[in-house]
Parts: sequence; C-alpha cells; structure tokens
Amino acid sequence: MNNETMMQYFEWYLANDGLWWKRCAAKAESMAAHGITRVWLPPAYKGTSQEDVGYGVYDMYDLGEFDQKGTIRTKYGTKDEYIEAIKAFHDQGIKVLADIVLEQK
Repeated sequence: MNNETMMQYFEWYLANDGLWWKRCAAKAESMAAHGITRVWLPPAYKGTSQEDVGYGVYDMYDLGEFDQKGTIRTKYGTKDEYIEAIKAFHDQGIKVLADIVLEQK
C-alpha cells in the first residue's frame, strides 16, 4: 500500500501575472523531494475576466491560446505553459488533478 500526499497547488489570491504555470514547473522537483505525489491545479480555462481564478467560466476550450476577453493567456499563463507544467510534474512522478467547473456556465 502506498501513502500518497496531494497538495492543492493554488489559492484565491494568486497574482494575475500569467506566471503560475511556470512557477509550477519550476517547483515540481522540490515538491517531489518533499513527498508530494499529486497536485490539484486550478481551472486552466479562460474565466470571465483575467482576474478570475477559474470559477467564473467564460470558455472551457480556451486554455490560454485564443485572443478573447482582451488577452491570450489566462490568469495563470498560456496553454503551452500549462502543458509544460503538467509534463514537469509527470517527469517527477507527480500525478496532476485538473479542477474543472461544469455547473457555473
């Protein structure tokens, strides 16, 4: 039996600088070294504004690649950066749980 440790790796007041996915990728190795085996990431799609943390759904299919709502990136970064963050976690043996909100459209 394996003991797993999941971390909710976001919070309500993250900076709206588009760098969160890059920060995630940079921390993957350290998190694995500290015993994290799963991370729960915020909703990756575009919200109703760039300040939105992902629960005010605008477009569930825009992960930061389309010029909508005055920006290409989401609050957290671009689609490519999101994929790189997931890859960085996977490279460290960390499973990724993606938060999605289906009922708030």
